[in-house]
Order: sequence, then C-alpha cells, then structure tokens
Amino acid sequence: MKKVILFALLFLVTIPFFTEASSLKSIRMTESAPVFDDKQKVAVFLKGTSHTVTKESDRYYHTVIGNDEVKFSKKNAKIVNDAPENWKGSHPVRAKTAKYTQIVERPTNQAKIIGHIQPNMTIHVQKLKGHYYPVIMGGQTAYIHKSQLETEPGIPVLMYHDIVQSKPGQNISELEFQKFKEQMNYLKKDGWTTITPQQLESWVTKKITLPKKSVLITFDDGYKSTIELVYPILKDHGFKATSFLITSRIERPNMVSELDIFQTHDIFSYQNHTHAFHMFNSYTNMSLLESESEQSIFSDIQQANLTIEQILNDGPPVMAHAYPYGKRSAQSIIALQSAGITSGYTIDEGNVFQGDSLFNLKRQRVHSKMSLKDFAEKLQGQ
Repeated sequence: MKKVILFALLFLVTIPFFTEASSLKSIRMTESAPVFDDKQKVAVFLKGTSHTVTKESDRYYHTVIGNDEVKFSKKNAKIVNDAPENWKGSHPVRAKTAKYTQIVERPTNQAKIIGHIQPNMTIHVQKLKGHYYPVIMGGQTAYIHKSQLETEPGIPVLMYHDIVQSKPGQNISELEFQKFKEQMNYLKKDGWTTITPQQLESWVTKKITLPKKSVLITFDDGYKSTIELVYPILKDHGFKATSFLITSRIERPNMVSELDIFQTHDIFSYQNHTHAFHMFNSYTNMSLLESESEQSIFSDIQQANLTIEQILNDGPPVMAHAYPYGKRSAQSIIALQSAGITSGYTIDEGNVFQGDSLFNLKRQRVHSKMSLKDFAEKLQGQ
C-alpha cells in the first residue's frame, strides 16, 4: 500500500478507486449477474433482488455472502431508496456446495429463489434452524436447505474461563462444575483426542495430520478453579488443556500461583494472555492491544512470556496468545510475532480449518445455557 500511495499520481488511471461507504447503500439488480470473489465466480444474484452495498470501486459494487466479501458489476444494478439491511452476522458453520445451490428468501419449500452458489464452493453460514441454514447474502438474511450443503467440522477450540461449584449470578465467564464434568465425560465417551496449541498450529499449516475427533481445550485468565476443579478431571481422563495466563495476576486471590503452574504443567500448556494489558483504555474505550504502540505491546507480551518461561524453567517457549476480549490490531500482531508468538486466538465463533490465518484462530465459547446437545453440535462446528 505504501508504494501505491507514493506513486498514486503516476498510476491513478490504472488503479481502481474504492470508496468505503460512509452509509450503506441499497441496490436492486436490473439483470441477473455473476458474483465474484478475488479469484472466481462464486454465485449469481437474480434480477429484481435487492442487496446492500458495503463499498464500491469504479466497476463493481461490493457486498458480503456469509463471512466473505464479493463483488458484482455496477452495470447490472441500480441504487434505490430502500433502507440498507443488516450485512453483519456470525457465520460459524463452514460448508461446501456439491452442486448449484439455491438461495431462497424464506425457510420454506415455496420460497422465492433469489440466487444460487456455484458448485464446489466453500461458504460460511449461520447455525441450522429447522431444515435451513441462514446466511447473510448481500445485506439480507437468506436461506439454504441443509440437503444442499456438506458441512465441514474442522477442529474445535473450546473456550472456558472460571469453573464454579454453583452459579448464583449471570456471569458469562463462569460455568458450573457439574456441567463441565458432563462435557469432559462426553468427550471421553465419544472418543475425542485433546491436543496442544503446537499441534493445532502444525495441523493448520498442513505439516501434520491429527485424529478426526481432535479438540483443543482452553481456559482464559488463570483462575484457581483450573487447578482445584479442572486439573483432576483432565488428569483422570488423560486429557491435555491450555491455560492462557494474565501473568500480572499470578498469586492474586482466586488466581493461580507459581507453584500451581509448575505442578500442573504435565496437563496444562501455559500460554500468553498478556502481562498487564488485559484492560481497556478509559479515554478511547479500546483495548490496550488496539490502542497502545507496537513497542508497548511488545514489552507487555515479552514480559508475560518471560514470566511463564521462568516458572517452567525446563519447559518449551511460549508460542500462543489469546487476545483479551478478542480485540487486536495490525500493530499488536506485529508485536506478538516479534515476541516469538506464532498463533493468536480470538473469541470469534467457529471451528479452525487448515489454511486459516494463524493469528485469527476461532474458538467455541462454552456457557451455562448450553445443553449437552448444544455442546456436541459446537464440536462439529454447528
């Protein structure tokens, strides 16, 4: 991008001009038209259908299908005065089309067809509702019948925080011990293999193969319950897990101690969740990994690494990081890499797949309102 800026005057005619929409626009298709990603045709929008434009270039309108940005020719659409619809949504389920796949405006057999997806395309959709997968298509919620998609499970990364004996309040970070125990029993009975961040990273980069039912179990923050309640269950089942530590909180009440870490690293892989940067900037309301300088972030991440590595003096170097609140920035990722971190975990919902960005790995949040059936579906990326 720096070269483009420096030589903009020389290449202005040949570089497409993009305008980020200050306010989203609505368009209506005047003709049925092919829809493209950066490489190929992925879908068709039918004549008469309406869509929300997120940005435009000199030749194309840009919108989204699921998680993916797509574009179509401006010649086949016109701007209308309709209010733009919602174009953002969580699409945690990854699926593939086996044939031309119809997209309909409602989840019924008689619904109007508004477009189709090309065969052998990967698409991200929302969780199954009845017989249909909802998907944001060009700014509106559309539907694909489950018979037309083959879902891809990937590898689930389960995200826990604190485990409690009883839960009087509504703290989303707390999960009842009995439910956690039931979930671990399910994993054992159903034949799941627990893995480490190192193994997941090697699998994502296609360096190793893993059993079909592989799962990475993670805990954020470093609560004492991971020692008193979680560790015995994991050890009894022969499971491994990962604990992302806020290292400035080690030895605080209700948090792990240095001795805890040392005595349980046979089961837990202890990784980075910042040293003191797990907070928001009160002036900007941004997380510190979004608002602080690259050097400041590097110093904090390096301090967390050193703290863990000094406690586990014979252990492997810290290599994974969980973003506080899931927030990150370009400079924070550069800082992580400079500090020796090779993978970053978000709170974005979904499973992990080979070829995913190592610094944008998704996780599946586990919460109290989840039934065991819901838990099983999360494992399959549903």
